[in-house]
Amino acid sequence: MVSHAPSYRVVEAVAQKEGISPSELSPPLFSVVDPDALDALVQEDVDSNTRQVEVEFTYLDYVVQIRNGPTVSISAQDGDVSMDDPESVPGQ
Repeated sequence: MVSHAPSYRVVEAVAQKEGISPSELSPPLFSVVDPDALDALVQEDVDSNTRQVEVEFTYLDYVVQIRNGPTVSISAQDGDVSMDDPESVPGQ
C-alpha cells in the first residue's frame, strides 16, 4: 500500500536521492522529526484554501521543505539547488 502522508513522501524522496530503499535510510526520519506531528501539521485541509503552511528541516544532507501537504521539495544542503518536481515525488 502506498502512503500519501507527507512524512512518507519525504522518506521516499530522500531515499530516491540517496539511491537506496526507504528502509535503508539512517538515521530514520523519526529521529529528526515526529512523523505523526509533521503529517498533522501539513495535511491538506480540503475545507479551507486559506491555510498556508510551510515546514522546513534538515534530514541527512538535505533541506526538506513541505508546503500545504502535497508539495515536498528536497535540495542538497551544500547549496546545490536541485529541487524535486512535486509531481515526481513518489506517492503523489
